[in-house]
Amino acid sequence: MDKPKILKAVIAALEEELRVQLKGQAMAAEGATHSEAKAESKWDTCGLEQSYLARGLAKQFEALSAGVMELHSFRPPDFSGRPIGVGALVETEMDGFADWFILLECGGGTEVDVDGATVTVITPESPVGAALAGKSEGERYSFRAGSEGIVRQVK
Repeated sequence: MDKPKILKAVIAALEEELRVQLKGQAMAAEGATHSEAKAESKWDTCGLEQSYLARGLAKQFEALSAGVMELHSFRPPDFSGRPIGVGALVETEMDGFADWFILLECGGGTEVDVDGATVTVITPESPVGAALAGKSEGERYSFRAGSEGIVRQVK
């Protein structure tokens, strides 16, 4: 599997997510300032709720945008023979199922299909990321009670 190709696909998926977030933020901001959003009583909080939503979406957009900017200049190192860290491409097996993960600082949960395989972005803060960080090829890991897996490959 080609890490630069995977990283490019992740960046494209996250940039699409940014476009979607921007549209949602614009809709929420418009809803907050629309003439029909004006409070008719002290219990009418529609406009206020829309403004909170717009602000929350703006913060999410800023965080993801910063992460995508960092990914554009990130060059993941080769982790062959080394413990898993940020930038590692990892194949695992758990309960008879194989999964591919790439450990990155942002974009957790994003899935991309590259060369016929699905690769899921995990972050160091995620349960899977925390369980895999520092592990090496052939080591066992667990992140749920009773579930244990093995690291098959680290690139």
